[in-house]
Amino acid sequence: MLWSSYRDGLYVETLASSTSGKLRGPWKQGEVLVGNDSGHGMLLHSFEGALLLVLHEPFRQARAKLFELEDTNSTLRIKRQLVH
Repeated sequence: MLWSSYRDGLYVETLASSTSGKLRGPWKQGEVLVGNDSGHGMLLHSFEGALLLVLHEPFRQARAKLFELEDTNSTLRIKRQLVH
């Protein structure tokens, strides 16, 4: 699950996973995917099939940021930020 939360006083985008494999959890909080006062992410695939994360950064006067992700089969990791 993508999860926006606060860590060390900043808004962050992170992952949480169900330790039971069920929707009711319990849920384990993962490592921060994107810090810098970022959050409210959504996943999508590019037309070429790449897994992408779009979110807002910073919390106030936010702009969309786009990242390419790597699926390691156990978690997701940021590969790179896409800048046009």
